[in-house]
Amino acid sequence: MTAGLLAMQEPFAAVAAKRLSPASYVCVAQGALLLSIPLLTLPASSRRDFVAIFQDISNIGRLIVLFLIGLTGLLLYNVGLSGANPIVIAAVLNLSPFWAALVAKIISKKPVPVSPLVFFGCFVIAFVGVLIIAWSQIEKSGGGSMNDLMASARRDTWIYAIPIPFLFALDGTLLNEWFSKYEESAAVAANFVVSTLVLIPATALISIERGEASITPEKIPAIALLMFGMLTSAAMGRVLYQVSLSATGNDNGFVTMFFLLVPALTGLIAWPMSLWIPELRFFATPGFLAGLIVIAVPLAFFSIKSWR
Repeated sequence: MTAGLLAMQEPFAAVAAKRLSPASYVCVAQGALLLSIPLLTLPASSRRDFVAIFQDISNIGRLIVLFLIGLTGLLLYNVGLSGANPIVIAAVLNLSPFWAALVAKIISKKPVPVSPLVFFGCFVIAFVGVLIIAWSQIEKSGGGSMNDLMASARRDTWIYAIPIPFLFALDGTLLNEWFSKYEESAAVAANFVVSTLVLIPATALISIERGEASITPEKIPAIALLMFGMLTSAAMGRVLYQVSLSATGNDNGFVTMFFLLVPALTGLIAWPMSLWIPELRFFATPGFLAGLIVIAVPLAFFSIKSWR
């Protein structure tokens, strides 16, 4: 369920990343998270834990750290999507299991369940698959030379998405470590409160000063898609992600194995939408399918070794 919700973020956010300024994008995204807080704290137990989190002064510093991690990831995500195909971004984010396994080992002391040779070997092969997918989306009949790929990395900005899986895993692991005694929805809502209190006024002011706050007919569909994508993926998906971490004892490497479904699901979601939204067009070429296979094989091998 988490993978399905996360797969909705790239196609629903891509249009806004291209049509809105960075400040406006962040402001709208944070507005969606603000609207999700009443939903996340709807149960009485969640509201009780939500209040308890802010009553403990030691939690404030932790929430600020999580805010800085999340802000860095959000800015990189906006830059990455602003000039790249959402399918490529989804493929880059597909490397989450490896980053998450490292984070789980460092933060939660969860050992990597395979040898270093297997771990890094699978990582390198999966990253090659990401490059193949990026190559398949170069707008020269769906493919190009290695020089085209390097030019795409500079022009299409997908390379900025590479650190995002690490930041996402770090944020989720720390949230589960620091707020394990509270309900997941309450902890996520508290995290959203800090970010929205800081970012909405700041980005709104920047947008107004730069004359970017006007809502034009071109921006309305982008804003609506971004709001829906953030409510489903960043809010509902994030809560289910934290529930999964709690259920597995904060084993982030295992949980994110299910995120291998995200690129394929993103493609299924983006394909019908691309009929009306040009920004979501992608090339379903043999290279694209080959890239998915190259990613899936080492990650499946890693998964099997982990379970054994």
